[in-house]
Amino acid sequence: MAVYAPVCTGDTVAAVQVEQMPDVGESGDVTLIWDAEQPTEASVREGLIVLGTGFATVRQAPPAQFAGVLSVAVDTTAGRRYSAALPVPDRTDRFPAGTPLTDMSFVTEDGTADYTTMRAHFSAEFDNCG
Repeated sequence: MAVYAPVCTGDTVAAVQVEQMPDVGESGDVTLIWDAEQPTEASVREGLIVLGTGFATVRQAPPAQFAGVLSVAVDTTAGRRYSAALPVPDRTDRFPAGTPLTDMSFVTEDGTADYTTMRAHFSAEFDNCG
């Protein structure tokens, strides 16, 4: 499973933290389940993060499988932080390693979106890049 963070031009991903959240409508503890830094691939530095891989330094090893409600926080080299908490979808598309971002689709709260739609969705984030 992968997540996409809308990283500003000239900025790169530095680290990621994933927390397991209580199910929607439930109370409970938040648990750090993956914490990593120093991306090893250009696609990760550009914001495409395959959960559990792609970082040289792992401070908290990932679980065997990501499930439930996750909070994903991405820190960048420019000091920005992008974060969101969403339930893991029942179904995700699979793409061969090396597939360009522009050829991928993404599961969102509103359904499946292609890369162009995702970029448009995050246009407000890019406007704040300054």
